[in-house]
Amino acid sequence: MESPGKYLKAGRESRNLSLKQVSESTKIKERLLKDIEDDQYEHLPHPVYVKGFLTAYARYLGLDPNDIILRYQKYVESLTLSKELGLKQRMPPSKKRVNLWFFIIIFGIILLIAIFIYSIPLKHMQGFLSSFEKKESVPIPLPSMPSSLPIQKGVETQPTNQSEKSQTARPTDIKEAILPESLQFEVVEASLGTGIERKDDFLILTGKCSEFVCNNQRAYFLTRIKAKREGKVVHVWLWKGREFYKKEIEVKSPEWSVYSFITLRFQHEGDWKAEARDGNKVLAVLGFKAYELSHHSNSKKQ
Repeated sequence: MESPGKYLKAGRESRNLSLKQVSESTKIKERLLKDIEDDQYEHLPHPVYVKGFLTAYARYLGLDPNDIILRYQKYVESLTLSKELGLKQRMPPSKKRVNLWFFIIIFGIILLIAIFIYSIPLKHMQGFLSSFEKKESVPIPLPSMPSSLPIQKGVETQPTNQSEKSQTARPTDIKEAILPESLQFEVVEASLGTGIERKDDFLILTGKCSEFVCNNQRAYFLTRIKAKREGKVVHVWLWKGREFYKKEIEVKSPEWSVYSFITLRFQHEGDWKAEARDGNKVLAVLGFKAYELSHHSNSKKQ
């Protein structure tokens, strides 16, 4: 995922706007805007103010503020993770020296044992082996095997009588336990529209349609997913059979609604598809058409 600073900078430059124009409209100093575009958040105030700046900047450019905040959070998390990995990979020189001496000592012991074995006369070795063969072997009692194997945690079992020695798991439970990850997500609903609204913490798609106009109109793709575990799905937008845009989105169990959108410019006329994927598996696909404004007006008149 592209960093929030680069994403905002690309949006500003595509609109031929200068930092001064953005600063005058958003009341954010040019220096702070420059630090945001360079992803130099350590030069900015508290993260609460940073999120406010990002939201104002995104709204001015006509971008989704929630998407910008998500990009910022993931960027900060990636920096923290890289720092932690860097610290874990460092090893004090003293520890390396201890490990080196340990291997040297082990090698020396093995070498001494080999020299001792080869230095014993052959006659003594044969006598030792023959005396060993004459000794009767003493049977060693083996530990008794348990009457039943331990039941895997999380798999339900059926009650049995006291005379039974083991419990058996239900076949349906075992099937769920070994279910492949690719079958853990199921799309319950998928639809296209022109807007998204929140109502009582639920996402609602508005303006459902399969035809859109290429006049900076947004096309939204909403999927309601039944999930057996937390994970990620990917929304992929295809234009004329080629990948145009994709977005990785987190989902939570037992059911989660997610969406993504694109802005249709005048040059985006043609056949489109929106797909929901779990890795390489396509969970849902919807097709739609994007027309130029003049073509759309003529089709309505007819």
